[in-house]
Amino acid sequence: MNETKEQRLETVNKLITKISSVGRRFFFNEKDGFIAHFELKNNRTYFVDDYTKEYIYAYGPRYFDRGFSHGGTMQSLILEFSEFIRTGRCVNGKNGYGGLYCPYWGYLQSEMVEIRSFAADIGYLKAGS
Repeated sequence: MNETKEQRLETVNKLITKISSVGRRFFFNEKDGFIAHFELKNNRTYFVDDYTKEYIYAYGPRYFDRGFSHGGTMQSLILEFSEFIRTGRCVNGKNGYGGLYCPYWGYLQSEMVEIRSFAADIGYLKAGS
């Protein structure tokens, strides 16, 4: 597992890029090719939305009222990614909807397997989980 917050942020950004490249291409803005991502500002974890380009302090649901262009399933996933960046602990499913194991994304099963396999390869998920 990556040890620093910056390394974990890079791991999550790679995972978001993977998610944006398959299936319904969540986190990808087709109009300008912008991919959502995380950034650190003043040692705080911010999610940069692909559509609005707004910086969202990814610490709790109350910060998603403005600037977040996705629904509750993806909000929960972003909160889990943020917690992983901050703590180094994978909390897949803690915020509801099942995290990367959520059956409601509208992705094909093969695409979800591809995403989960990638997540394990880069250290976000434990292999075989």
